[in-house]
Amino acid sequence: MDKMMDNPWFLRIIALTLAILLFVSVQSEMEKDNMNVSGTTVDVLRDVPVEVYYDDDNLVVTGVPETVNVNIEGPSPLVLSSKVMKDYKVFLDLRELSIGKHRVAVSNENFSEKLKVRTDPLYVDVVIEERISEEFNVEIDMNEGLLAENYVVKSYDVEPKKVTITGAKSVIESIDYVKATIVGDQGISKSFEQDANVRVLDADLNKLDVSVEPKTVQVKVKVEEYSKDVPVVLLKQGTPKEGVTINGLSTNVETVRLYGPRPVLDKIEQLNVEVDVSKIEDAGSFDMKLAVPEGVTKLSLDKIKIIGDVIPAPSPPEQQEEEEKDVTSGVTEKSFEQVTIAVRGLPEQLQSNFNTPVDGVVSVVAKGTPEALENVQSDNFSVYVDAQNSEVGEVALPIQIDGPAGVEWVTSETEAKLTIKEA
Repeated sequence: MDKMMDNPWFLRIIALTLAILLFVSVQSEMEKDNMNVSGTTVDVLRDVPVEVYYDDDNLVVTGVPETVNVNIEGPSPLVLSSKVMKDYKVFLDLRELSIGKHRVAVSNENFSEKLKVRTDPLYVDVVIEERISEEFNVEIDMNEGLLAENYVVKSYDVEPKKVTITGAKSVIESIDYVKATIVGDQGISKSFEQDANVRVLDADLNKLDVSVEPKTVQVKVKVEEYSKDVPVVLLKQGTPKEGVTINGLSTNVETVRLYGPRPVLDKIEQLNVEVDVSKIEDAGSFDMKLAVPEGVTKLSLDKIKIIGDVIPAPSPPEQQEEEEKDVTSGVTEKSFEQVTIAVRGLPEQLQSNFNTPVDGVVSVVAKGTPEALENVQSDNFSVYVDAQNSEVGEVALPIQIDGPAGVEWVTSETEAKLTIKEA
């Protein structure tokens, strides 16, 4: 033993061993202290977005939550790093699944292996369906309570009239309403246009999860004052002149549109036109201005043509002699074919097309003495209709002639029917 103790190598080995033991002991204590400092932490990553992998060109997946919560447990530095870096991912991989219902585990990646990771929920129930597209007509949805008092919607127009809706087959089959909702302020009294969002609803008016192309449509709303069509009734006033017999009065206008407050118009059943027969002496037609009833703001026409079936009073002997002379001198006729009817008084924002007569063309016969007809040519008389107060739609207007005096004018048609529309 003494010899071993005296050996320097023995002492070196003993010293090395003691040094190693001391190092191991100190290292163990340091690791223990580190574990006590760092510890184990449990935390929750809230509202983590869920990614979904599937064939989104041909399939639609429902039932996937937008976000989930993720519980993580492990060393505090790793937990803190995950919360700060946010380089993790939560996803559902549905690429190998068939159409139908499935319960799928929520997967995750890019978390440290030293962390315990658990999603909430662990599983989700999803439905995989065929993706289809269909066209649907768009309906206009407007609260007419927004209109000003005594104003109504005349017409709606939407462009485009159809939209393409894409979604799961079961959802497409549940569509009941495709509406373009109009918004506005109270008191609307003018026509307007606006872009409206398209909403897709089921029978219970629940909004459906689908894609719409286009998402907005342009809506045109024509608003006008409340109006009502009433028949025209001719009332004879006064007494015919001596010898004049009035068999009847008629007009080529059957109805006139009245504008004004609803309570006023609802009480008016007809438009009475009083005709003073004491001023009528001969058969023929004449224009008569219409009186606006009390409370009514305006009429669609300001005048109508009255046609009288009249037997004039017998002529005095001297006049009869003059008439006989006229007969003796003879009354001649001059005909004009293919005379175009002019449309007068039509506002610039409107345009018209003739329904009858075709192409707005009539034949005209001028009757009179040879002297009166001598200078009557196609360029010194005009055939026209007065469309000044006409509205959009089909209207019937009397055919009128401006020409030289002393000539009786007869047209092949007494009235023209036109379709008036916005230019």
